Amino acid sequence: MDTKKVQPVIRFGGDYNPEQWPEEMLERDVAFMKETGVNAVTLNVFGWAAVQPERNRYDFRRLDTVFDRLEQSGIGIVLATPTAAPPAWLFHEHPTMLKVGENGQRAVHWSRQAYCPNHPVYLAEIRKLAAVLAQRYGKRKALLMWHINNEYIVHCYCDHCAEAFREWLKRKYGTVERLNEAWQLSQWSLTRTSWEQVSPPIGGMSHTSHSLDYQRFLSDSNLRGFLAEKDEIVQHSPGIPVTTNFYSLDFRGQIHPQWAPHLDVIAWDSYPPHRDHAVWSAFQHDYFRGLKHRPFLLIEQATGSVNWKEYNPAKRPGMMRLQSYQAIARGAEAVMFFQFRQSRGGVEKFHSSLVSHGSETENRIYREVRDLGRELAGLEVLASAGIGEARVAVLFDVTISWLVDWNRGSRDVSYRDAVTAFYRPFYEANIPVDVVHPTDDLSRYEIVVAPMLYMFDEGVPEQLRAFVKRGGKLVMSYMSGMVNGNDVVEHGGFLRPIDDVFGIIVEEWDAFEPDMANRITWKAVAARTIEKNFSSGTGVTESFLTSDSMCPSYEVQKWAEVVQLQGAESLATFEEDYHAEQPAVTRHKYGKGEAYYVATHPEDAFLRELFGWICQQHGLESLGGRDVPAGVEITSREGEEGTYLFVLNHNSETVEFHLEEAVGGWDLMKGRPVNGGLITMDGYGVAVVRQESRKEPIDP
Repeated sequence: MDTKKVQPVIRFGGDYNPEQWPEEMLERDVAFMKETGVNAVTLNVFGWAAVQPERNRYDFRRLDTVFDRLEQSGIGIVLATPTAAPPAWLFHEHPTMLKVGENGQRAVHWSRQAYCPNHPVYLAEIRKLAAVLAQRYGKRKALLMWHINNEYIVHCYCDHCAEAFREWLKRKYGTVERLNEAWQLSQWSLTRTSWEQVSPPIGGMSHTSHSLDYQRFLSDSNLRGFLAEKDEIVQHSPGIPVTTNFYSLDFRGQIHPQWAPHLDVIAWDSYPPHRDHAVWSAFQHDYFRGLKHRPFLLIEQATGSVNWKEYNPAKRPGMMRLQSYQAIARGAEAVMFFQFRQSRGGVEKFHSSLVSHGSETENRIYREVRDLGRELAGLEVLASAGIGEARVAVLFDVTISWLVDWNRGSRDVSYRDAVTAFYRPFYEANIPVDVVHPTDDLSRYEIVVAPMLYMFDEGVPEQLRAFVKRGGKLVMSYMSGMVNGNDVVEHGGFLRPIDDVFGIIVEEWDAFEPDMANRITWKAVAARTIEKNFSSGTGVTESFLTSDSMCPSYEVQKWAEVVQLQGAESLATFEEDYHAEQPAVTRHKYGKGEAYYVATHPEDAFLRELFGWICQQHGLESLGGRDVPAGVEITSREGEEGTYLFVLNHNSETVEFHLEEAVGGWDLMKGRPVNGGLITMDGYGVAVVRQESRKEPIDP
């Protein structure tokens, strides 16, 4: 949290929902909070019915009591506006406030987020409630931050949304004729002659341009509600930061870069999969940090298992601590959980928490939480440490994930999977990366990786051209530059209007069935050296010559494109099928830089080598070098007292290795020097090493 009021403490705690429990539990809960080191709670997230049980009656007695008791105990409060869960009486008064689903059916009120974000009554009521809460609590000393609503992933297709959508389109396109052209509605006689003929995409996606703009409209609709509440809060509670909690990138509802300027600090909820949790979380930490290029809040995570996924394994001993430090290492200023005490009923009653059913505190999870809270209390120096500059950027646009789902040609093609595959080599090599939007300023980077940049939104081609022209290296993958910002193909084919930057023409694409594959031969240079930190192998240095018999071969899956060289050189070629001997990976010099194109989905080993080669040309080195074992993540933050190296063991087994950067450093966890740079960690272990700043002597 980047305000003087809350620095330099790492905030530790979670959602607290006392309205679900008898009042006498409060003292017990506060005692547990003090024991575990909780110094912040998110309060009142779903408490609308509790504070306003009837139209003209507020009841703040319970919330006042909790607020007062937490304040007396020195526990900071992130106060939520409970507008994600309107009360039953409001839906009873205005049944059309219930949202309508994609299937055209109106929801029933048995869950949160059952409202229409464009209903005039909802917009009026949330503004009123935000004002009442801000007037009552907005200047309390324990108030750290305002948390508006919760996980804005609301979708509605009702008549109110239909009318609001038409007004949104009028502002964007001006005339129906321009809308027809932008969406290419001449196909199938879909041309509209009046705005009244435009409706929401009931029944699911049927026309991709229509559905894309509707999802953009829904993001703006949710943002409209957020800003309505923020207006009231800022008026009555000046100087207190305002945020909301972003959800995983796998859900529709928000276009985060458009929201980010309106949030004082970015906050997000992390619920990684059990498998591949390390790279999944690292990517999203880098993404949410990249929205403002500033620290963020991990405002929700699970202490153990959740209950709502298809499979819900428990976090193994040490995993929760490890994932918490991974967040801090990549920029988090808070480690918070959902929730403090488990719910007794409803769909989340088996979602893990700090205090569990029955045994409450006599269990492994509570002990791990308590130990982590106490540990973080002694590491205040990390809260004010900054994040170093990355020289590599990976481009990500959440709207492309929707478009790829609608246009992918194969159920195995996934935008998120492609981006992760191209991000993974940098993560595994411990090279810092920013994950940024394609329209962000790229001038600070030397290497930009743009996997599956399916849509070239307005301004993106020009930005990429300028980046390469001034000396950057751009790597793009298959299924890129296929459409413009309205999901319409530009005349001239793929990669228009910057196909000349890549020096190729993409003639056709081939989406594989599950049992189909191909292979590519890597013929990049006459002799080259790939360091072990980008290879999957044995720790030896490998050299390959241009002789086909000596060139390595790699499997490719999912997709292949037929590429015609127009000035580019071929670095790798396909081996099989009608693609044989045709370019699979190309390089083209443009201006002072280079543009690479990967026309297929290679196995991880090839991407490690490709990016290893590119990074070597730029002198980009990984933290830890070649001696770091697989599964060990290393990153750093910069503080006034020096550099803090975070060493995270994502393996279940003990690791021991020499870390040159840790020589002469101080192990903050063990409270002792790192002798000779030797790092030893248990499975899922964590080390934080402070390396004092080495200031150059000043010449007299």
